[in-house]
Amino acid sequence: MSAPASPAAPTLRITILGAGDAFCSGGHSNAAYLFEAKTATFLVDCGPTVLLSMKRGQIDTASLDFAVVSHLHGDHFGGLPFLLLEYTYERPRDRPFLIVGPPGIEGRLWELYRALYRDVTDTVLPFELRFLELEPETPAPLGGVEIFPVRVPHQVEDTALALRFDVAGRRVLYSGDTPWIDRLGELARGVDLFLCECSGFADAKGRHVEYGTFRKLASGLGCHRLVLVHLGSEMRKRAAEIDLECASEGMVIEL
Repeated sequence: MSAPASPAAPTLRITILGAGDAFCSGGHSNAAYLFEAKTATFLVDCGPTVLLSMKRGQIDTASLDFAVVSHLHGDHFGGLPFLLLEYTYERPRDRPFLIVGPPGIEGRLWELYRALYRDVTDTVLPFELRFLELEPETPAPLGGVEIFPVRVPHQVEDTALALRFDVAGRRVLYSGDTPWIDRLGELARGVDLFLCECSGFADAKGRHVEYGTFRKLASGLGCHRLVLVHLGSEMRKRAAEIDLECASEGMVIEL
């Protein structure tokens, strides 16, 4: 009689660096998720607390190959200038760094960098900095990673994206910030992991998902694992009433 097959070894490791909203509700860090696979190590969103979270978790900042940004709100891309400083002074980088995001990300990053550190913006970076703009509904292959961006109605003038990743034989959907739309349900079907924002419990807090509505939909999504992220103050206060898995800093998900 043959031995039962052992479960497949994980090929993708995701560390929650920040599960909080723009207000760091409940003392939680801004949005940032570290993806690690043999083919690439990268950030998905890069809030202002990213260096704190990485160093607190003893994660080498030099390990990053690129960063992917869902939209141009400060709590999702405001950590990028601090990465540039890190790679210039604290952990000098000698290989290219790629920043991937919605249209306009290059100009907005330099605006932010100049606003925060005007006296160093003329300093030549010791590494090559590259940018890639994502076009909604157009796959973007990056070596062993494929990104599929979908526009979501979180912003009007700028483009906000939900992002689906195919990496190391696994498929992950990240909602970014958005109210619930049926397109997310279509994208979630069959994915290994769905990281879905849920900022409010009974109040959507603007253009966001709120738990009261989303809970009724969750069981029919058809994803293998669902984890709620970007949790606001209302979600933190009513945690005992929530029966879906919620992210916290330092959580590690292996797929």
